[in-house]
Amino acid sequence: MSKYIYIGISIIAFLWILLLVTNSRILLNEIKIEPREYYFVEGWDNVGDASQASLVCTYFNGSKILKNVLWYSPNNIFGRDSCPFVDRE
Repeated sequence: MSKYIYIGISIIAFLWILLLVTNSRILLNEIKIEPREYYFVEGWDNVGDASQASLVCTYFNGSKILKNVLWYSPNNIFGRDSCPFVDRE
């Protein structure tokens, strides 16, 4: 049993180091903000002030939690319909 625990911890440590070394980030949460809806993101101010819907993507890069804001478009024209699962900084 302890062999499997060691293997599991080793895999998690390897993936964590991989995130740190490659400057990649993994999606944790995705929120769609409609126009005139109040949602504050540091560095972006009130996201709901935009004239179209926005996506607020929350990522983990191995050392901290980051947020990114994208324009929302259901057909991927002039925006994104969802946040990328793996993103590069």
